[in-house]
Amino acid sequence: MSVPLHKVVVIHTGGGIGDVLLSTAVVAALADAGARVDFLCQQRTAPALLRHAHIDQLFQWPGKGPGGLGPLWQWARRLRGQRYDAAVVLWSSTATAWLTWLAGIPRRVGQDSRLSYSFLYNHKVRIRSEHGDTHSHWSDILLDYVRALGIVPGPARVELALDPAAQGRAERLLGGLRGGGPVLGLHPFKGPPVALERWPLQVFAGWIKALHEELGAQLVITGSPGEAPWASKIVEMAGVERVVNLAGQTDLATLACLARSCDAFICPDSGPMHVAAAAGARVLGIYALEEDFPQRWAPLSSRARVVRPQPTGCRPGCRKPTCPDFRCYQAVTAQQVVAEVRSLLQLPPA
Repeated sequence: MSVPLHKVVVIHTGGGIGDVLLSTAVVAALADAGARVDFLCQQRTAPALLRHAHIDQLFQWPGKGPGGLGPLWQWARRLRGQRYDAAVVLWSSTATAWLTWLAGIPRRVGQDSRLSYSFLYNHKVRIRSEHGDTHSHWSDILLDYVRALGIVPGPARVELALDPAAQGRAERLLGGLRGGGPVLGLHPFKGPPVALERWPLQVFAGWIKALHEELGAQLVITGSPGEAPWASKIVEMAGVERVVNLAGQTDLATLACLARSCDAFICPDSGPMHVAAAAGARVLGIYALEEDFPQRWAPLSSRARVVRPQPTGCRPGCRKPTCPDFRCYQAVTAQQVVAEVRSLLQLPPA
């Protein structure tokens, strides 16, 4: 029988938006068990957790961490004052492991098999994906941290709170697109690290052209401010009307509402894909690269589906930063994307 938990801090100070969003499965499981949950993350990933129904306090690390023993000790004193029953560290590092120990938190859950810090945890988690598990979704692997506390969680739930003000911004950005064919969002980027002049822009332009011609679709392109010029190039290469380029014009909250307002959202495996799925959008996730892993990172949604092309003969170990030609994305044909969107929207066959 597990010891009751009244107050828990979840710590996830690494990864990206998608990683932190998936960790809300842990928050939901702890809340279901009756615990009050606080969360510590980086400032750059905090927008994924704002207004979360089961997070009482959201602590944010500036940059990548406290930056020295003095700031670390200050954070430890801050957490000690909260009198937590347990700490659950989902992205372990030497700093976060020592933080939980210095804070005097009695039950400390973290990753095993790390000589520099695992000895600081008294509830160690064996990460299945490091020991041959190739089938479990990452959200269920994260729930092993909850199981380490003696809690039997239900199915994983990823939760993202929508902002009513952001919904208004999304509707204004969509403007007069309604009234024609389906409105489709397309986020044609996959984040760093890759020089965007090497990114297969023509592939995404081909998708836009085919979706416009075969479905009468109205396309909404999203991206970061740094990706905006490349989004413009994609639109130019597509050469079709009824395309709105909103790259650089959305924060996370607005992107979530915009994706939900679209009839479907198309995206390579990335943070925005997980944002769209958590917001309740219909999502088509593209897992083209050899390093993509749909079994582990698929959108956790009943309204999502995945495209995984056949192997393209890439050299073993090929990775996005060094891929010479992105033939894997070229293997995802425009006809395949159209067919998947047609099925996702339950449209009649061509």
